[in-house]
Amino acid sequence: MLEVSAILGVAACGALWRMAFAQGSMKRGMESILREIQLLRNEVTKDIRSLEQVQHDHEARLRILEKKGTSQQSRR
Repeated sequence: MLEVSAILGVAACGALWRMAFAQGSMKRGMESILREIQLLRNEVTKDIRSLEQVQHDHEARLRILEKKGTSQQSRR
C-alpha cells in the first residue's frame, strides 16, 4: 500500500514538473510541487495510522484467541 502511494507521488511530481515548464513559471510550479508533496505526505501518514490501528486490532484479537486456547487446554 505504501509502495503504491510512493509511486503515485513520484508520478505526480513528474507531472507537476512538466506543468511548471509548460507554464513557464518555475516559482508557481515549485509551489505546486511542494503543495502536492505535502498532500501526499498527509495521505501516507493517514494510511500509516490506519495500518497501525488495524495491526493493533489484530494483535488484540490474537491475544483473546490465545487466552481462550490456553483456558480450553487447561480444562482438558
